[in-house]
Amino acid sequence: MTDTYVEINLNTMAQNARNIVAKYPEYGTFIGIVKGDAYGHGYGIVNALYDNGIRYFAVSSMEEAAAFRRENAEAPLLCLEPVAIDRLDEAAELKLTLAIPDTDYMDALIESKCAYPFKLHIQIDSGFNRLGFKDKNEIKQAADRIEASPYTLEGVYQHYATAGIFDPYYDAQQERFRELTSLLDLSQIPLVHLGSGIALMAHKKPDIATATRMGLMMYGYNISPDSYGSSPKDRLRAARDKYYQKKYNLSEVIRDVELELTPAMTFKCRILQLKEVKKGEHIGYGAAYTAEEDIKIAVLPVGYNNGIGHQNNSRVVEINGKLFPVVGEIGMNMMCVKVDADTKLTDTVTLLGGRITLGMFSRFSGMGLAEIMLGVGKNNPRVYIDESDE
Repeated sequence: MTDTYVEINLNTMAQNARNIVAKYPEYGTFIGIVKGDAYGHGYGIVNALYDNGIRYFAVSSMEEAAAFRRENAEAPLLCLEPVAIDRLDEAAELKLTLAIPDTDYMDALIESKCAYPFKLHIQIDSGFNRLGFKDKNEIKQAADRIEASPYTLEGVYQHYATAGIFDPYYDAQQERFRELTSLLDLSQIPLVHLGSGIALMAHKKPDIATATRMGLMMYGYNISPDSYGSSPKDRLRAARDKYYQKKYNLSEVIRDVELELTPAMTFKCRILQLKEVKKGEHIGYGAAYTAEEDIKIAVLPVGYNNGIGHQNNSRVVEINGKLFPVVGEIGMNMMCVKVDADTKLTDTVTLLGGRITLGMFSRFSGMGLAEIMLGVGKNNPRVYIDESDE
């Protein structure tokens, strides 16, 4: 085994997929977001998802599409970013579904006279202000041009900027989407997908939606909003939400969704060395940490080169079921942990997984949840676990 490695449990991925599909039968199509190297999990997960109900996927680039196709040659695959016109032949070989963000791209695609019968999804900019159309007449013109072309209009979609938990922007975007697509007959378009995992869990299905997209939840994270507790701060938050709900007539928020999801990624490493540090001695760059007593430390072969970030906001690791603090500054390839007398050189260290949740990891490093998985997954060897093969 290598010094550091990431375990990806394919059985867990499969179970997550089955649980999601069973929880939301009102959706006809589930689109798994596998951009960013499948959130750092790698494309080795694709078939575990495909075989268990997630039958459509989305990537961000041609390179990601090629990596996906090495694992699965047939699953429908949408490229969320516009494919360069001079690469349409490559896109055809990959059997990609193309996203259409504006009139100029629509014109260029038609003028290319590419013979492959691409399926197309029109991107709607309902307020995110990234990719997508912002004029309903242009959207209608694009749909008409597609109808008269060798291509097929398979989908229309947007992306929410907020989760709509206590702000009106979620509802405003949904209404804007309806207005922008008002010249289309959405009932004749197979895939209308508006949301994300958090929108899926926190809100009822919009009546016009026929499909849904998901990222984080698919990898094992229940991102539904929690109910507030009884503390004074929670009571104030609950009152705030109730106020905004009434003031803006907000969509109902579904809290504490009962959906069994289990993280599939675990990040582990071995111990390089155990050593004694005397009271008053310093550890690491800048001599930033000073031992307040005689301690024992474990030197680990991980640092920001491994995707964990440079910051150490009270970071801990798990060894033999116990949590131990990281001491000193985290380097590029190494860091130190204050351990106890029972720690052995042969012990395995867990940096993510077990008692170390993704939320904890985020607080340690100041990084976002998806950012963590991407960095950890892409910067360490991956080991796929499939217990069904045993």
